[in-house]
Amino acid sequence: MQQAFDPLVVAQIVLAAGADIAFAFAMGAVLIGPGVGGSERFRVVRTALAAWVVVEALYLPLQAGAMSGSTLADALPAIPLVIAHSHFGLMWLIGLAAGIAALLATIAPRPAHRRAVWTTVLWAALVVIAFAHAASTHAADAGDFSVAELVHMVHLLATAGWAGVVITAAWPLRRILMAAPDTVANMTRLSNLATFTFLIAIATGLLNAYRGLGGTLAPLTSSLWGQLLEAKLIIVAVAITIGAINRFVHLRHMRAGNPVAVPVFMRLLTIEAVLLVLVLAVAATLGHSIPAAAG
Repeated sequence: MQQAFDPLVVAQIVLAAGADIAFAFAMGAVLIGPGVGGSERFRVVRTALAAWVVVEALYLPLQAGAMSGSTLADALPAIPLVIAHSHFGLMWLIGLAAGIAALLATIAPRPAHRRAVWTTVLWAALVVIAFAHAASTHAADAGDFSVAELVHMVHLLATAGWAGVVITAAWPLRRILMAAPDTVANMTRLSNLATFTFLIAIATGLLNAYRGLGGTLAPLTSSLWGQLLEAKLIIVAVAITIGAINRFVHLRHMRAGNPVAVPVFMRLLTIEAVLLVLVLAVAATLGHSIPAAAG
């Protein structure tokens, strides 16, 4: 980060965290699938994508101020230059265009013969958003389409998928997912999706951590970036533990017909959702800090 309590950087982190959380809601609602939620699920996707577009638009003048070293008011005239003549501006423009395309894909009429087309557009746009985000971070230092950048893109998609499935199930789609007689099937699908995306997020996250630490564990305690990474790993470990308890204990009880298992499962899922929101917030802070390897 530029300075420890620089208001401009703090505002950037808050908006970046908001964008990541909105993207996670969209990813989670899309991943949960067409068989669950119907119009309610699409409402979540639309709302999340609309929020993401707004937050991205608000983020641009802050980034222009950070890049020019000026106040927010003085940075406004520099916005066209940032968009036209910087790598960040290009990636911001690509990401915003993809976000608008994804939003339009959720608004457009979806007759049966066009449903697959709009679903493909939506998925492609989400991937482009993740790519543009990865290309705006330190992962792009080795150039666009580098291994580091592509690994980070996959990490962003997987993390948003994992967190998104959990937080979407814990809050906006909670009532629908708990509706009998599909509760066990819905929770099984939810658990499978969370497990799959979590495994990819952990694998790519370890690669990111290795790159950011410069191949040594020493910066974990000697740098701000390392300490933030430690905090993120601790929160992730607790979330994984809660998810494992739900999957291997309470989901089995649900399948056995234990009526107490469902509310316990959902309470733990809500705690896991809160932890994953914290993970996204810490990740946004990491993204605005200098990796130990670069320091």
